[in-house]
Amino acid sequence: MPLARFRPVSGNCKLCRGEVELPLAVNEPDPCECPKCGQAISRSPTLVAPQMKVLRKPSSSEAKSAGFKVYKRLGKGEYESQ
Repeated sequence: MPLARFRPVSGNCKLCRGEVELPLAVNEPDPCECPKCGQAISRSPTLVAPQMKVLRKPSSSEAKSAGFKVYKRLGKGEYESQ
């Protein structure tokens, strides 16, 4: 079951330290109160890590200046350092 994060509506709590993670099934409703302190809780927004988008392929000179080794493909399985 995935974990869902909840926070007390009134603020921080010493028992749950301001946030509770509870396992919830997909079709299960959100709980109304914290199982540790009994306060009313609401779902905390989940944070999503930003994904980097590569807009263009770097040129060989840019790759060399960044410290990468650049190879040129000569044939099947054969490469030459540039």
